[in-house]
Amino acid sequence: MKKVHKIGLFDSGLGGLTVLKALEEVLPQVPKIYYGDTLHLPYGDKSDEAIIGYSLRIVEFLRQKGCDVIVIACNSASAAAGAVLEQSFPSLIFVNVIDPVVASLADGNEKKVGLLGTRATVRSEEYPRRLSVLNNNVELVSLPTPLLVPLIEDGFLRSGIAEQVLRHYLNSPSLNGITSIVPGCTHYPLLKELAQKVLKDVRWIDAPEIVAAQVKQWWDSESRLNQPNKNGETEFFVSDKTESFMELAQSTFGISASWETAVLP
Repeated sequence: MKKVHKIGLFDSGLGGLTVLKALEEVLPQVPKIYYGDTLHLPYGDKSDEAIIGYSLRIVEFLRQKGCDVIVIACNSASAAAGAVLEQSFPSLIFVNVIDPVVASLADGNEKKVGLLGTRATVRSEEYPRRLSVLNNNVELVSLPTPLLVPLIEDGFLRSGIAEQVLRHYLNSPSLNGITSIVPGCTHYPLLKELAQKVLKDVRWIDAPEIVAAQVKQWWDSESRLNQPNKNGETEFFVSDKTESFMELAQSTFGISASWETAVLP
């Protein structure tokens, strides 16, 4: 029998589900495993050393579950741990959520772009560094927005509080003159409608869709489409199962599947 390839995705919580949703649209036939490290969320306020440690354990778990392609569905982990993961697991293929978006920006006609990110992502300076290599004519303004992930994870996405906090960030003078916004955290695509209310003439870049397209392009080029024609099963794991997380996964993404708890050593 031919090996059935699997895609593994991980994030600290709900955010990576935006990438999973986009992947389900373009590669529905491929089995997937999602791991949410809810015990340690949010990653954006952790040190690089901590993020690397969490990421190494999660990838080993996904490898043992049969995943041979890993999507680092977290900007903080992509920035802090991406290179370490590639060196530590040479037999696996990694797709992070920074490089595909940076490549899209470099190929476009952008002049000034705003990046909303966690403290860890902004601190890393990985977005401006990678973008300058491909196109140094694009001005990228990075803005740390640490309150947004807790608001989403605590269920305030559709509240007036979330809009007030987002409006506070988007009114930063540093964002004056931007033509596009990059959601530099996989949670932030959930804020698209609110952001467009505040900045009506600014384009919101669909990062999950760009990442999913990159994964599909690689998958197709590797002729891995000998997968079963039926939709592949997706398994869901968390490091700490909480009622609020389950409710948000259901209400925000329509995920009613059974989540298993996997606490990693």
